[in-house]
Amino acid sequence: MQMHRLVIVAGMGVFVVPDLAGAQAVPRGEAARGVTVLERPRADFDPLGVRLDGFRVSAGADLGIGYDSNLFATKNNRQSDGFTDIGADAAVQSDWSTHALGLTGRIQHRRYFDNRDLDWTDYAVGAFGRYDVTPDSNVEVRLNRVQEHLDTSNVDVQEAGLTRPVPYYYNEAQVQAQTRFNRVGLVALGNYRGYSYEDVESGPPTTPGQPPPGDVARYDFRSLIGALGVNYEVGPGRYVNVIGRFQDIRYDDSAQSFRDSKTWEVLAGATYDFDGIWAFRIAVGYRQRDYDGPQLKNLSGPAFEAEVTWQPTLLTTVTFGARRTIEESIRNNAVSYTRTQGQVRVDHEYLRNVILSAELGVDRREYEQPSQEATDGYAILSARWLINRNLSLVGSYQHVRRIDASTGIQEYDRDLLALRLRIAL
Repeated sequence: MQMHRLVIVAGMGVFVVPDLAGAQAVPRGEAARGVTVLERPRADFDPLGVRLDGFRVSAGADLGIGYDSNLFATKNNRQSDGFTDIGADAAVQSDWSTHALGLTGRIQHRRYFDNRDLDWTDYAVGAFGRYDVTPDSNVEVRLNRVQEHLDTSNVDVQEAGLTRPVPYYYNEAQVQAQTRFNRVGLVALGNYRGYSYEDVESGPPTTPGQPPPGDVARYDFRSLIGALGVNYEVGPGRYVNVIGRFQDIRYDDSAQSFRDSKTWEVLAGATYDFDGIWAFRIAVGYRQRDYDGPQLKNLSGPAFEAEVTWQPTLLTTVTFGARRTIEESIRNNAVSYTRTQGQVRVDHEYLRNVILSAELGVDRREYEQPSQEATDGYAILSARWLINRNLSLVGSYQHVRRIDASTGIQEYDRDLLALRLRIAL
């Protein structure tokens, strides 16, 4: 039998993937309704993990190398550099028939060859527990500690006059309860997050009498969200729903109390599985944010979040997504901004152990005070080769371009190449 071969252009060159799986077909039991290409279990290639008295332990480690063509996301005086990525993740989760417990953890470190000031480390640790009162009613608690960073391409980072990533972390506690009465379902949620930013080195103040731009710890804040949702089951996999949310934001520094705000929103929508080929989850409504500071203009407008999945064949999944949110800013002259995101992604199972993906997206940010806007577009191509249960190789290419920006916000384009080897338990 002739062996098919796939040539993939990835981060550091070209590699050839042999067809180790033979004829392409989806085995019985893996083509369940509503299961996408990425979610599909692959019995011959999925890591087995370790079973320990009612718990399953899974773990993995990543080692990668890559190249960034525009480190500071600038239009002129571009600088490039290579980098290495090192990461690890682990999870312990119960496999009981009722109730659930689990622990999760991950860490990712990027180290640049020459520009060490741009190195960053992200991590997350969490625990969760679910108590099943009845088959239709449960209470779930989640606790998380997450550290992430704002990249040098971030509008806030650039407009604040900073030239290095801004690390921040948040502690999160969430309680969710849900139940069902025949066709009517109820869900209630409470979420707390406390955000803290790390100061970064920067030059002198850009405005006399103001703190240095790198003094971002003064923007630490706490967010409390309460939500209540009601859904009605029209049929199997088909629901209409209404959800209301309220968010209270309070800044730790009393000098920033004028940024404190209250936000409420109401959305109505549906979750609908047409025929196993098309499915969508969409919610549309209205959102308003009121600030404590009288000098700040309140924000109001449409709110939406949506995801549409199309599976034209068993081997291809197309996903469309969109959302509109209000997010906090770390700029001295801006408090928050409205963010609108949209993307389309295609995942294709070229071979049983080779998955190809492509994604196009847009990310638009609109500021009221000062009146500014910026729109970033991106394209990502990636290929994942499942060598065996424990090894996989991922190559990716990403192009980012600021396609529209107000005066003062610079446009740029950026290319990132990466090649990553993953070892899983």
